Amino acid sequence: MTKKQRLGELLVSNNLVTEEQIQEALRVQVGGNRRLGYLLVKMGVLTSDQLLDTLSQQLDVPIINVAEEFSPEVRNVLPRYLCRKYSVVPLRMGENNILTVAMMDPLDGEAIEDVEAFTGKVVKPVLARQEDLSRAAGTLIPFSTQDVFNAQVYSKVAKVATLCVVILLVIVGSLLYRYIQTEKFGTVSVVGNTTLYENHDLTLAFEDNGRTTIQGHGAYSAGLYSVSFDDVKGIARFVEQKKKNFSEKQYDWVLWVIEQKEQK
Repeated sequence: MTKKQRLGELLVSNNLVTEEQIQEALRVQVGGNRRLGYLLVKMGVLTSDQLLDTLSQQLDVPIINVAEEFSPEVRNVLPRYLCRKYSVVPLRMGENNILTVAMMDPLDGEAIEDVEAFTGKVVKPVLARQEDLSRAAGTLIPFSTQDVFNAQVYSKVAKVATLCVVILLVIVGSLLYRYIQTEKFGTVSVVGNTTLYENHDLTLAFEDNGRTTIQGHGAYSAGLYSVSFDDVKGIARFVEQKKKNFSEKQYDWVLWVIEQKEQK
């Protein structure tokens, strides 16, 4: 009997790849379960059609036309997402629980095992081209709820949902931080040569020449008022004298503003 050539040997003998490219792919393959043909296609040194033609030669299996071989009885055997994940399309049921499946790579053990586990059938692989399989998966295999409710889709949805939650938490956290900061320290703005601090119904105005003004409404005093002083110390004395007219929050905030100005 003539010894069947390995895929790499056939590719080299057909002048499709070089021995160096085969060795490079084998080095990349170490430690994983990726097939040699898959790696060569991903490396860009081989086309999917060249790989398929070589596999057909190696396995002595013809390349079939999926649309011509497809039997409607198996249209619901596999969901569309699995067909696209593994580039497979079920073709027909046979005796002894055998399911004929068109594949781009009939040596893909992982795909065969998963299809068998999903269907409970024994897979008999045949060869088909990638574009033929992709077209058939979209036209011959109906869209179903399994294409929505499956681990593969859930994984993507979960990632998107997690990202949205993180973004929402960042936005809410930022708004909450700004609210807390505003509630505690108020707002600071500059108008001309005057710096304005505003919070708790009070406004403290500090002019560049040192003149300071407090205006607004004390929590325990009637009406609005506006009092000016020549320096920060003047407003500090005023607040201490009128402490009973301010709420605790107002009093603490005014002292904080005065402290900020004295440190500058």
